[in-house]
Amino acid sequence: MNTRDLLWYPIAFLAGSMPFSLWVGQYFLGKDIRTVGDANPGATNVLRAGGKGIAALALLLDFLKGALPVGLAHYQLGFSGWALVTLALLPVLGHAFTPFLHGRGGKAVATTGGIWCGLTIWEGPTVGGLLLGCCTYLLGANGWAVLTALSGMV
Repeated sequence: MNTRDLLWYPIAFLAGSMPFSLWVGQYFLGKDIRTVGDANPGATNVLRAGGKGIAALALLLDFLKGALPVGLAHYQLGFSGWALVTLALLPVLGHAFTPFLHGRGGKAVATTGGIWCGLTIWEGPTVGGLLLGCCTYLLGANGWAVLTALSGMV
């Protein structure tokens, strides 16, 4: 482990720990989205509470907090091997155990998708966008949430 790793690991964790969906819900909807749906601070509950437009912003921010630190570390700073694996896990851990919510974060589905895109560049957005579009069109809010969570396990 070197100085670069010691600098970027906390950055990746801190990026993941930002509860953007909760903040978007509080700012635009004036409510705590954890009181809706499954009580998680995620984009699905923003969708349930406020509709597609606000949910798209929350989803994008949760996605980017995984994609940006991992993509920058991998393609700009040369992270590879176990250093990259460790760094890629930290935004998920930050989201799931965010200090902003006393360790009670969400499921990190959008953040995991962002990490996938940060590692693969174009494959992730292409497949993820098609999946999200089809699921939203065919199944509605609850269906895409389930399928997106399942795709994160693949």
